[in-house]
Amino acid sequence: MKHSGKLLLWMIALPISLSLAVSGCATKKYARQQAAAVNQRLSKMEKKTNEELAALNHQQRTDISQVNERISTTDMKVSQAAAAAQQANSAAMDAQQQAQTNKDAISKTSTDLSNLSSGVANALNYQLVEKGDVTFAFNKSNLTPAARTALDQIVQKTQSLPRMVVELTGFTDRIGTQSYNLALSRRRAEAVQRYLVRQKVPLRSIHIVGLGKEAPPPGLEADLAAVNPNPTKGEIDRLARRVSIRVFGAGDITQGTASRSEDPAAPDPAPPDQAPPDNKN
Repeated sequence: MKHSGKLLLWMIALPISLSLAVSGCATKKYARQQAAAVNQRLSKMEKKTNEELAALNHQQRTDISQVNERISTTDMKVSQAAAAAQQANSAAMDAQQQAQTNKDAISKTSTDLSNLSSGVANALNYQLVEKGDVTFAFNKSNLTPAARTALDQIVQKTQSLPRMVVELTGFTDRIGTQSYNLALSRRRAEAVQRYLVRQKVPLRSIHIVGLGKEAPPPGLEADLAAVNPNPTKGEIDRLARRVSIRVFGAGDITQGTASRSEDPAAPDPAPPDQAPPDNKN
């Protein structure tokens, strides 16, 4: 009975075991199939993900490279801009320095031009700085010792004038013909000129003219009247036989008057009727 019961249990359990075994095999296969499908999808997803990651990495590297390139380009441009700014600043400083130099040069030139203009105006502004007279004997053109002394004084006073002009004007008294007196007055002026040249007065600075006979100027008559209130006609004629000397200098120069060669104690010349008609001064 017990054995029959066991057999019955075995007979009942065997189909169930077989069924379970068959069912378990089917479940494992299905599971394997499902797992394979899942693995395949996972593989595809992984591949796609890897591809996307690779693409992203490539894009990232590309972007980083572009960014680095842009940064490098920007740095280079900034460096170039800084160099250009430095160069512009240096050029501006040079220009400013040159402008100051030009300004100083213009100022100096303006000052030089002003000084030159003043100098030219001063050089052209001739003024009478010295004057005098030397007298001559009747019908003579040679210098007396008194005349040389007066000329020496004029030369001494004009040695400091680098651009002087000496004007010599010869005269005679009213005795004699006009043509003779013109020639005689010029010979007297030439005698004074020769003496001044021997005293180192430049010939180019001396200008002469002979004007012939002329009445003594008021200044000489006044000098004579101071010595002799009642001068004779001979004394007046002696003052007319003269060379008038006028010295002009450029610039603001004090005017002076040289001593004359007059000798009030000199004797009167011979009376006019003792001289030849055409040989009088």
